[in-house]
Amino acid sequence: MKIERKGKKRRALHIAVIAVLPVLCIAAAVSNAFLPRSAADYYCTNIFPYVSVPMQSLNMFFQVSLTENFIICLVPLLVIGFICWTVILIKKILGTGALSYLYRSFRNLFILILIGAISYQAMHGFNYKRTHVYTALQLGSEELDFEDYCNALRWAYNGMIEARKKLGEDYNGVAHMNESFENSAVYANSLLNSFCDQYGVPLSHNYVRAKPVSMSHYWSYTHIVGMYDPFLAEVNVNTDYMNIEEYPVTLCHELCHAKGYASETDCNTLATLACCRSARADFRYAGYSEIFWNLYVVAEQIAEATGEVVPQFASSSDMEPVFRDMRATSLYWKQIDDEVASLKERLGIDITETSDMVNDTFLKSNGESGLDSYRVPDSVYVRFYLKYEGGQDV
Repeated sequence: MKIERKGKKRRALHIAVIAVLPVLCIAAAVSNAFLPRSAADYYCTNIFPYVSVPMQSLNMFFQVSLTENFIICLVPLLVIGFICWTVILIKKILGTGALSYLYRSFRNLFILILIGAISYQAMHGFNYKRTHVYTALQLGSEELDFEDYCNALRWAYNGMIEARKKLGEDYNGVAHMNESFENSAVYANSLLNSFCDQYGVPLSHNYVRAKPVSMSHYWSYTHIVGMYDPFLAEVNVNTDYMNIEEYPVTLCHELCHAKGYASETDCNTLATLACCRSARADFRYAGYSEIFWNLYVVAEQIAEATGEVVPQFASSSDMEPVFRDMRATSLYWKQIDDEVASLKERLGIDITETSDMVNDTFLKSNGESGLDSYRVPDSVYVRFYLKYEGGQDV
């Protein structure tokens, strides 16, 4: 009787585990959607820096990307593991203990998923719910007119041209970074810290080591130029072509993720504005370029609708070096797109489109607006200019 009673209790426990673990995994995966903003702000400001520091410190000891090496090793390990698991299951079916083996496999799998979901939320997911950078900068909501856009556009233009004149060029007349990858990554950390201190934006001051990815050329097929791994707290940057008008912003963007901001809009806002306030010409060039082209398109749209005239900055002779840099970038991505098209003909899959679809789905699952969340509203840059630049051109 005692043995039978123990057997029933064990079966009941197994059923409870099978029923509860998936529910816990789902709850952990969606928990950030129900986190109040005030709780998220407290967590991101006071707890996240301490939660993230162990893995960030571990990454300091490795020059190579742990994320890249883990992904490269993961596929063959999964294949080998699945084969071994299947062989053992077949032996159990032919013998005894198949149900017990399936139960343990199910339990262990969902425990790993649960741990992963909790880790993700602690290192990234909860950060989606924090107060946005726009609010932290106190940029206001006053109505903007065409003159405001033109003045901000002139500010960005002057900053971009001034910075471009201070950059070195290769034999094709294309500008390049002033420092090495490692030096730039170290500098980006301090730049973000000082910018956020100056403007009252709560950002973790933990040092985060950014890593170059050795297979960056193939990574470019996805059109992804940077990634933050929340499980390893690691920043990975595509270094196949470090185009100067975008690379510094990308580097700062990914560091913002590791320092406590999850929203793509927030990270792009911080990265772009911080680059504009940099002492380094290459970082300023990237920041002002991002703002200039963002505002130029919008100003032309407003002008077309209202009959106004946009100052012809793009036709200035000072823009020729900028256009050389942009043409070099376009040539690189054309080469990548040609390679992607060739692979699509052979394999029947468009890597870029698949990557965009996965990324879009991931962002929407976290309450973001999909790929559109990478775009910073043009009014943010105009309001920043009006509030902090005092209407003065650089």
